[in-house]
Amino acid sequence: MTHPALLVLLLAALGLAACGERRAPRPVDETVFRDQVRALDKARSVEDEVEKRKRELDRQLDRDTNGD
Repeated sequence: MTHPALLVLLLAALGLAACGERRAPRPVDETVFRDQVRALDKARSVEDEVEKRKRELDRQLDRDTNGD
């Protein structure tokens, strides 16, 4: 097969592949990543609680060191 014919064949294959119908992604709960996503969500919620507590302690420390 010559190079121009190969190029035409490749472009035709890519064109047909691009015409395919897109499917909506499955929900995470239906994939193998469900446990990892749940662990990340839990870690984010714990991080939020830790940051909240840190802000409270910083306010208390500022209040106590400033003599208010």
